[in-house]
Amino acid sequence: MKRNHRPLTLWLLACLTVISVGLVVPWIWWQSQAPVLLNIMIIDKTNANAPSPGYKGLVWLLNQQKIVQKTGERYVYDENEDEVNLLEHASPITKKLPDEVTETDLIYLASSKTNAAPPVSFRTKKVEEPAGLTVYDALKIREAASRGVAVVAEYSTQSLWTSDNVREQLHPILGLKSSGWRGKYISNLQSRVQVPEQVRMDYERIAGQDWPYSGKGILLVHDDGRVIVLRGGKDVQTAEIKLSFTEKGRQWSGIQQEFQYTSWFDVVVPDSPETILARYKTSLTQEGRQKLVNAGIPGDFPAILRNDGEYQSYYMTGSFGEMEHYSFWRRIKGWDVIREWLTPNRKEIPDMFYWKVYVPVMKQILKDIQAEEHVWP
Repeated sequence: MKRNHRPLTLWLLACLTVISVGLVVPWIWWQSQAPVLLNIMIIDKTNANAPSPGYKGLVWLLNQQKIVQKTGERYVYDENEDEVNLLEHASPITKKLPDEVTETDLIYLASSKTNAAPPVSFRTKKVEEPAGLTVYDALKIREAASRGVAVVAEYSTQSLWTSDNVREQLHPILGLKSSGWRGKYISNLQSRVQVPEQVRMDYERIAGQDWPYSGKGILLVHDDGRVIVLRGGKDVQTAEIKLSFTEKGRQWSGIQQEFQYTSWFDVVVPDSPETILARYKTSLTQEGRQKLVNAGIPGDFPAILRNDGEYQSYYMTGSFGEMEHYSFWRRIKGWDVIREWLTPNRKEIPDMFYWKVYVPVMKQILKDIQAEEHVWP
């Protein structure tokens, strides 16, 4: 007896039709929407040998949101091309600031990919190929910020501030001061992969003893080589670090969840607690708090700050914008929201912080900037 495969064929055709419509309609919707005109200057002053540029995730988002330059040219990232060729494209990704920063809506200070390499102290960085913001760069950025240009800076860009004069120019813009410390959750303090060799060497040189730590903990490293370890179960109850938005931050971003954070972050001191939109939560014990006090480390770890006083700026103290793969699906309307929904809130998921924190935060920043009306002389 012959089987009737017609119902199965019809079912498959119906599924394919639904999937096709589900992809084609959002694509047509994206194609039909008018582009948003914003002039964004992306400044990449990282070392030429950095594993990958920090602006990849930003450029994907700009393309997905159909944000283009006011000349109509789109922002470009092509991971198949080297950085020299990339800088020849029309997109304003630069290592050298022009003499006049005009008709710019946003200056974005990008950092290199940070998960692949530990933070490096200033004394060791000087032997590498020159990188970093010069006093000239800082003066031009501050001049633009004083004229209403918004500034966004990422984690580790402070390591590119090559002198005290640079810091003096940029600290007021960002509304913060650097403590010199950086932190990271470590699941195995004996791991030579998770704990950089330079950190071990600095600790053993200063302490005069072998590296004694094991188990989970929070590693704190200063630019001058000092090392503090908050031990899991002793200095911190669980050693986990969670990013949590403040009430002001939840209203601003719409993000209600907390997220476990496992990468490096800067420890900064804001000029005002009102600028904090999100902070890192740790389960410090009394012993752990005293250890921070003794080392002069601030007990509050801001994660995202917004300065909207004399200058308009945003600082992300963690590496939220790292994107593993430059997704093809940028020309699908709503794909950013779909990915945010579909990405589980689990620390081991690649790009979790990108989709659930960086994308909605940057969308709100870009929305705020679009609401500003710049009149250039």
